[in-house]
Amino acid sequence: MTEEPDFQGRSGTGFTARTGCPASVYIHIPFCGAKCAYCDFFSLPVNNFSAGFIENFLESLFAELEVFLETWKPSACPTLYVGGGSPSVLPPRTLLRFLRKVRKPLPSQPEEFTLEANPESLTEEFLCLCREAGVSRLSLGLQTFNPRFLKLLGREAAPEDNHRALKLLDRHWTGERSFDLMYGFPGQKPEEAIEDAREALDHGAGHISAYSLTVEEGTPLFRTIQKGHLPPPNDDTAEDAHLLLSSFLTERGYANYEISNYALAGKECRHNTRYWKLHPYRGIGPAAVSTLPTATGPIRLSGKRSVSASCPPEPDIEIISPQDFLKDYILMGLRTQEGIDTKTFFRIFHLDFYETFSHAVQKNIRFMANNEHRSLYCALTPKGRRLLNPILIDFFEKIDRLAYRGPLDWPLATEQ
Repeated sequence: MTEEPDFQGRSGTGFTARTGCPASVYIHIPFCGAKCAYCDFFSLPVNNFSAGFIENFLESLFAELEVFLETWKPSACPTLYVGGGSPSVLPPRTLLRFLRKVRKPLPSQPEEFTLEANPESLTEEFLCLCREAGVSRLSLGLQTFNPRFLKLLGREAAPEDNHRALKLLDRHWTGERSFDLMYGFPGQKPEEAIEDAREALDHGAGHISAYSLTVEEGTPLFRTIQKGHLPPPNDDTAEDAHLLLSSFLTERGYANYEISNYALAGKECRHNTRYWKLHPYRGIGPAAVSTLPTATGPIRLSGKRSVSASCPPEPDIEIISPQDFLKDYILMGLRTQEGIDTKTFFRIFHLDFYETFSHAVQKNIRFMANNEHRSLYCALTPKGRRLLNPILIDFFEKIDRLAYRGPLDWPLATEQ
């Protein structure tokens, strides 16, 4: 890996980009059909913008990608993920041109190329163009098949849209497929979450992302509940639904490989796995986040929550201290079924994991998937992952007392 002093941060503060490291790429297309009642992501109704504006906006995304490639010079792009919003609301030919253009300058063709879509905008033409663009994996936002809960979420899709989209996939899509589901709706019975999962599995889902409904402040759903027009989600009922759903999926061969994600063997999302392992990645577009290496350590870029049809706004830049990076590494690693590879941990942080965190491990030993003190991985049981936040407190308290300042060897050459 080499270093080039050609990256200017905010207010002219310069960073020396650490070049030659593989980096995944996420591209955020913020347009959707309509804003859902629960959504706190940065997304905007596509009909508010002209075709010309959208074309120019996509050009600005591509320009942002080019700057990253020229500055960091990644040696490979292991995964590419295009999400939103919902990219499937764009005119298919416009989207095809953009996806082809994005792939062309990458230093390598991604091993996994994921595109997000919503059921109501899924068409046979869209699926055909996905194949032409080299998309290998589709992530479909089903959420639920229940008309009552779809209405509560403010989704554009009706149950028949979900069923129609799944039939289209069955007939016209041979690539990987992942379905997003939600549970924990006000008034939902735990058994109703199983009905949604059963329908998804009937259509060849290799991967399921299952999320409990979170009511974010400032959303229409938050205001509806605040006014008393709808009861808030019940945490106990949501936990019951989670346990039932997890049992249903694991009994059918789906590993709960991350807190909210289930996959058949070999069907795990490689892109998200790179996030959880804290490999370098670049987020392109509004509100997208990046974690990238520089000569003096990792930095985080955060895109503005606004769209521009010309030059994209300069992202906010945060220098990630070794101590904060250590916390991030623990947080992300303990979310996964695999857990933290203690040998890799030592090579990055130059700390013996079990010596450093002996108190935190022993205090939570009943939640450790492998109780051997010197096992290669530190992983939590399924119950431990559900109780992750209080367990993290014990690890973070040790990190604060340690006042870790490095050395930090990230990214490792062997992890590229």
